[in-house]
Amino acid sequence: MKRGIIVSFLVIAFVLTSFSLSACKSDGEDYSDIEVAPYFDEDLPSGVLEFTHLVLDSENCNRIIPLGAINPPGHTFPTDHIYLLQRAKDLPVYAPASGKVIYFHEPSAYGDRAVRIGVTNTMSYYLGHIFLSPEMKVGDTVAAGQQIGTTGNTSCVDFGVLNKNIDNGFINTKLPLTTIYGDKPLSYFIEPLRTQLYSLVIPPEAVGNPAFIYDEGVTDGVFAQDKVGSLSGNWFEEGAFAEGKYFEWEETLAFSYDVYYPNQIRIAIGKDIPFPNLAVINQDNPVNPGDVTVESGIVTYYLYNANNTYAGVPTDIRIGLMLVQMLSDTRIRVEIFWDTVSETKEFTDSSWYYQR
Repeated sequence: MKRGIIVSFLVIAFVLTSFSLSACKSDGEDYSDIEVAPYFDEDLPSGVLEFTHLVLDSENCNRIIPLGAINPPGHTFPTDHIYLLQRAKDLPVYAPASGKVIYFHEPSAYGDRAVRIGVTNTMSYYLGHIFLSPEMKVGDTVAAGQQIGTTGNTSCVDFGVLNKNIDNGFINTKLPLTTIYGDKPLSYFIEPLRTQLYSLVIPPEAVGNPAFIYDEGVTDGVFAQDKVGSLSGNWFEEGAFAEGKYFEWEETLAFSYDVYYPNQIRIAIGKDIPFPNLAVINQDNPVNPGDVTVESGIVTYYLYNANNTYAGVPTDIRIGLMLVQMLSDTRIRVEIFWDTVSETKEFTDSSWYYQR
């Protein structure tokens, strides 16, 4: 196949238009103090979550973006939900499992909504960017396979699972409960549906192109990437949790990996800068964020535009460099220089400090 520059515009445009439950800014509540009731219904029986029906008919789902997608500033942190990319608008949306409607999210900027459905007293799932059936109300019971609405005004349906018993290992837990309790939606489907859905976890360049071989083995994806004592994972700018103030996406930073190519480093920053979605290429022999420690000293990453890639590899020229230093296990210093030729730089008074 002829190698060309493929701008991952579809992914970026899609995520930009995908205003998920966990991507919305806090409306003034401390995430750690939000009542658990709207996320789980303790009156439901115990049991096991099992998805027996597809959310979209097979012919209506083009591909799937797994857990861990990033697109700053709204998704600086890897996403705690997946995306079902639809082939058209106004397609039927079905309940993948029976359960009780426990919450409706307010209409998004696109006019569509999200619904959360409890299955057991510790497990629930949500679907976003759909036009819900008008007769649905909180407290209703839905059956697996029942149509609950149609696709909304974006190019995807958000799909997340909440598991009250999970421990995702986040170092700083001041995160939305959809993230704290986030689980792997595709893993709960019965066979052969699970295998069928895993086959749709493919990058955009693989769609309709049998000559493109994607064999990275990504299935569910990964969004919880915090690693104690290392750079890997989520960071908050110092002061983000001052009294009476809650973090905004502009105050976040993540050292992550490409959602389809886990060996490709990604850095997402919420600040208003020319290129907040950054890539690092393996040809530069970068230090893996999971291996960066306090003992590493100052680490230099050469930066590329992560929005322009082919098979996970940036196709444009270098756009800058980043200096990172772990000052302690929970505090780092960061500075970006839009310098395309220097091998390294020195920190200035314009550097930023992050913690977790």
